[in-house]
Amino acid sequence: MEEPASGALERPEAGDAVVDRTTVESVLAGDTDAFAGLLQRHQSAVYTHMLRMVRRPEDALDLTQESFVKAFKYLAHYNPRWAFKTWLMTIATNTAINFIQKRRLQTVSLEEVAEPAAEPRSDAKELEPALLAALARLPEKARAMFNLRYQEGLRLAEIGAVLGESQSNVKVTLHRARRFLRVELERGL
Repeated sequence: MEEPASGALERPEAGDAVVDRTTVESVLAGDTDAFAGLLQRHQSAVYTHMLRMVRRPEDALDLTQESFVKAFKYLAHYNPRWAFKTWLMTIATNTAINFIQKRRLQTVSLEEVAEPAAEPRSDAKELEPALLAALARLPEKARAMFNLRYQEGLRLAEIGAVLGESQSNVKVTLHRARRFLRVELERGL
């Protein structure tokens, strides 16, 4: 799906972006309690992203909290040119990738990640564990891009900004990730 041309209808999140910028200005002006508004608006999205990245609720909760602590600590470095959510998801994604890389020192076998399918799946609900297992086998950056695009609804340019990648690299990586997931799911069906 193509992005709307500039000047086209605004995204529904545009109102949230204005509220976020106003809240950031309040926090930077000394009203540190206003940060709770940012936390309330974005906590669920960050936690969901973390859960899809690390797959353990306890770790996702810890990493969500760590991401918000970092966001508060470095709020003065926030560039209002970007949506606050994009900046926050950059922090969250980097926090998750660092965590995964540290955890990788403890090798996990693929048998622990996914069990082979015993019979064909017909219900979408039954397909979810296979999809989650296949997502876990994607490289961290590809998994992050996939989650940011299809779970958080970020545009390609926003994902590129979050991960420090070009828009074309994001597009290619997402294409390869979808192809990998299709093959993995077909193999399990």
